[in-house]
Amino acid sequence: MLKVENILTNLEKFIKTYTSTVKIVWNTDRSGLIKLTVANALNGVLVYPSLLVAKLLIDSVMLSVTTHNVSAGIRGMVISAVLGLLINLSQQILQGIDEVYSGTLANVLSEKIQISISRKLSLLPVPIAESPTTRNLQQKVLDNAGRSTWSLIIPISTFPELFFTIISTAIPIITFQPLIIIPSVILAIPNIIIGVGFSKSQHALSTEFSPKWRIWSALEDFATKGRYLYENKILGHVEILLDRRFKMANENFTRRQKLSASYAKKRQIVSVPLYTFQSGMQLYLYYLAIIQTLTLGTAQITSNAINSFISSVYRIIRQANDIFQNYLFVNDYETFMDLPEEDQLSGIHFPEKIIEGIDFQHVWFKYPQSNNWILKDVSFKINPADNIAIVGQNGAGKTTLIKLLCRFYLPQKGAIIIDGHNIEDYNLKEYRFKFSALFQDFAQYPFSVEDNIRFGDISQKKSSKKIHRAAKLTGITGFIESLPLGYKNPLDKEFKDGVEPSKGLWQRVALARILYRPSEVLILDEPTSNVDPQSEEEIFSKVLEVAKEKIIFLVSHRFSTVRKADKILVLEHGTVIEYGTHHDLMKKNGRYKELFEIQAQSFR
Repeated sequence: MLKVENILTNLEKFIKTYTSTVKIVWNTDRSGLIKLTVANALNGVLVYPSLLVAKLLIDSVMLSVTTHNVSAGIRGMVISAVLGLLINLSQQILQGIDEVYSGTLANVLSEKIQISISRKLSLLPVPIAESPTTRNLQQKVLDNAGRSTWSLIIPISTFPELFFTIISTAIPIITFQPLIIIPSVILAIPNIIIGVGFSKSQHALSTEFSPKWRIWSALEDFATKGRYLYENKILGHVEILLDRRFKMANENFTRRQKLSASYAKKRQIVSVPLYTFQSGMQLYLYYLAIIQTLTLGTAQITSNAINSFISSVYRIIRQANDIFQNYLFVNDYETFMDLPEEDQLSGIHFPEKIIEGIDFQHVWFKYPQSNNWILKDVSFKINPADNIAIVGQNGAGKTTLIKLLCRFYLPQKGAIIIDGHNIEDYNLKEYRFKFSALFQDFAQYPFSVEDNIRFGDISQKKSSKKIHRAAKLTGITGFIESLPLGYKNPLDKEFKDGVEPSKGLWQRVALARILYRPSEVLILDEPTSNVDPQSEEEIFSKVLEVAKEKIIFLVSHRFSTVRKADKILVLEHGTVIEYGTHHDLMKKNGRYKELFEIQAQSFR
């Protein structure tokens, strides 16, 4: 009973994977799939006519020899040659169609899988997207995507051919002796068992190596990306990185090689009875031809049919093994694609204009898998059209507070209120559209200046006027005008006419990007850390001027800029220890004044 259940379970997996594969490929290129299927089906159908042509040729020769009727023999040979030529030409055309469409489908499918994985990652909630479990699953899927997409195509490509080939080759066998089919199938079954075990072992190895493969990918980036070139030259540690990368890859390749060698050895052993049966049947058929029980042509077509039938059964078993392995890959892929996404559409509408401000009410937060609270009972309120500076030493919780405000994470206790509603109640898409944020690790797109700025709001039609205005506010107009292609100039020197802006210029470009967005709240997390103090003051003054009706959150270590804020929040070990204007906090003689004086002395 257990064996029957296992067979049914494996059959269910086979059907599920095959239908899932067909669905993926169908959605990728249905026209190509139809042409590929029809071409391979016809190729399988032509197997039986080709066997008949071979029989006609041999029987014509033997008839001519035995009856001395040369003209009849030549006539039969000519007919078989013409038919054989037509069949061969047809098979060549069909194989050409297979090569063209299967290769294209595999490439398109691989790209589509890669894109769907990237799109899915962008739709996941941040806690899920950043979890090691998700990242390992993603790496495993990506690791197998390129290798398995071709294997996903092969069953669709070959199954119609194999199906009709088996039918074509079964006809002569059944005509001679139907019982021959039974041992031909039974003797191939051990290959199924071995193949399933091999597929499971490969999947287990892929699971084991997914965390290491993530490190391998990082080592590849460090050694090959242009942005690390200068540091690599100074540190001279590329050989160490490459050595680690090679050892990691070699370990994986060695383990895979051992698995493949073990599988090949077992496959050869269990194939001995099948090959013995095949050779025995061939001898028996030619013996019947010798004693004239069969014609030589009939013996030949039957022998070829048996060989082709066994070969097709063997191939279909190999394909079944591949499909089982693909099941494991498709299962991983579907598991990843089934991860819960952010609900971006439900919830109440976010107000066009914030009226009451933003209120943090006793907010507590710690990251998943962490026992330490990052924020502890944080409470403060910021009024509309005000700006607030957040200061504190590294690790005080400043960036974490910003992440909560952006709804990347949700507090475990307490609430963040905007206009009388918990921010969790708002439509997430509308909510985030009202926020512009410049983070410390901002994106540096290797595209034009224009694209780098307009990506701030892709919902609106490109406006050169607004792009130029955002550039002017951040003081990069002169830099852009000095470029050979102006706003069309790529910001990456590895491309033709491209330039590599300094860190300070890059930061200004990124700042222009968020100013291009018509948001209600501006979040600036160390927005000018790479520019000089004078430029920082100029930029921040312009930002305050253009965003005087917006709420601004500024995270900065430069107190010359911080002092311009309407309110200053001082965080220490995740707790709010001071909150007020620069003037009020200086009068308190507390932590803020201490930090301000320490920095001020360094400029005296």
